[in-house]
Amino acid sequence: MFSGGDSNDILQSFLLVHKIHKAILEEHRKATAPITVYVDSMTPIHKRMADVLPSKIVCDHLVQLYMDESETLYRVLHIPSFMAQYNQYWEGNQQPDYFLPQLLSILCIGYRFHRAGKGHLQNDREGIHTPTACALVRAWLDSLRGKQLVEFSSLQTEVLALMAQRVLSTQSHEAWQHLGLLVRMAMTMGLHRDPSEFSHKILPFWAEQRRKLWTTILELDIHMSIQCNLPSCIREGDFTCGPPRNLNDDELYPNMIDLPESKPIEIDTDSRIQVFAALTLRTRFKVVDLVNRVDNLQDYQQIIDIGNELEQALEDIRCVLPQRHLSNMNGARRQLMTKVVLDMNCRRPLLALYRPFALSSTDAPQQIMTGYLKSCMILLSFLEEVNSSTPDYPHIWPMHHFVLKRDVIYASFGVCYYMKQIQSSAVGTREPETPESCARSEPIEVACTTASRSSMLLSLPRLRVTVEKVIDTMIERISEIGTDLKDLVSLTIVFYTYQGETREPKKEVQQALQRIVDAGLQSVHISQENISSMTVGTKQFPARPIINLQNR
Repeated sequence: MFSGGDSNDILQSFLLVHKIHKAILEEHRKATAPITVYVDSMTPIHKRMADVLPSKIVCDHLVQLYMDESETLYRVLHIPSFMAQYNQYWEGNQQPDYFLPQLLSILCIGYRFHRAGKGHLQNDREGIHTPTACALVRAWLDSLRGKQLVEFSSLQTEVLALMAQRVLSTQSHEAWQHLGLLVRMAMTMGLHRDPSEFSHKILPFWAEQRRKLWTTILELDIHMSIQCNLPSCIREGDFTCGPPRNLNDDELYPNMIDLPESKPIEIDTDSRIQVFAALTLRTRFKVVDLVNRVDNLQDYQQIIDIGNELEQALEDIRCVLPQRHLSNMNGARRQLMTKVVLDMNCRRPLLALYRPFALSSTDAPQQIMTGYLKSCMILLSFLEEVNSSTPDYPHIWPMHHFVLKRDVIYASFGVCYYMKQIQSSAVGTREPETPESCARSEPIEVACTTASRSSMLLSLPRLRVTVEKVIDTMIERISEIGTDLKDLVSLTIVFYTYQGETREPKKEVQQALQRIVDAGLQSVHISQENISSMTVGTKQFPARPIINLQNR
């Protein structure tokens, strides 16, 4: 972009984006700092926790959001038991010490879902101050001693605290480190062994709760390991605990003698998503193991075999969850959420498995090349099933981006890579393609071209439109992507650089960067003149009377 001609305009845009990014980071730092008057106070911890609670109406809404959006794949609570404690708390009855830490963590998770459609940093008096709540929960957990450290309720709170902290922090590696401690805590308590193996009988209710929580920890381990590209804390064969049963929580109660029979997987229950995902756990652990020892692989057969297992699981999801037209908005949203969660549980490891070969190996089998591009496009096309004119859409899109934002970025870069190879192949041939002309092209270019022609979903025009839509939407909602601004800039440059000779990539890059600058300035409420006067690297910014960050 800087070679040939005047590059001052592009350089100026880069400098402005850099300063906007610094301003956003500073905003984020202030907004994610806990309120010291609560954290450093000598007041008893439970009194401080009660002081940061919002009103009951707000708590009701956030708790319900948590139950609907999170207590599906990541089962931590027995919902009827927790709701009974919750109702008794608001009636003024004393609850166990662990209740308030669990409630605060739940409110933090639910609040992020609530804010998904309104931007991460906007002030909301009808919410909870997440950084302060997380700091108080962490302080309570660090105060535990002796047997308290190995109580089931303490482990539940640790899992909820980790999930709440993930909502707050953008540092995935910190969560991965904390997860290692959590896994060992669970194994110390014996959750990795099936309850039926213990000499002393574990009551059926608690046995099922242990299976649910252990499965949740496994899911977090796989997800965080793939996200950080690091080994999992648990390997295949390290545990014998079986999956939970497909039952509703109201079918379970503490004094029950026997567990009911598990319902067929086609029947929707409180645990259905976790139960189905648990069927693929061992295959997904194989993926994490293979990706982290990829240099030792002798051939592609292992990759293809595990890829076939994951592809079969994706086919099973389509059979278990056939597409139905539902007039009820809540039912339609739950159907979409269930499908996306289950699909991504298999598609995320499939992408991680294929990516090292699809984006670098010149001799990778066509199945890997096509499978990777197809999965990227399916991930980016999830929301096409939703009518953008529905009242629920402004909430669904931010939720989708919040849950899958890293996957969306990686998939978009993957599609751009294929576009680049296809363009190179077209420029190299300059003639109608024949087997002979394809043979003269680089093998990886031929493989990418073949992959893009395997269906209309993967045609070159469709690839362009899909990635362009991702970029446009991220620019429109730049206040919600916040610290992902660098990813947006990188993706924008890569996309518009590989548009072929009939386009003007430098001009399009410049126009796209200007759109990012305009949206970024509006997000941080600073004029272009003020931000131009800022010094890159300083933490001092022009006075901004529009937003008062000190009261957050």
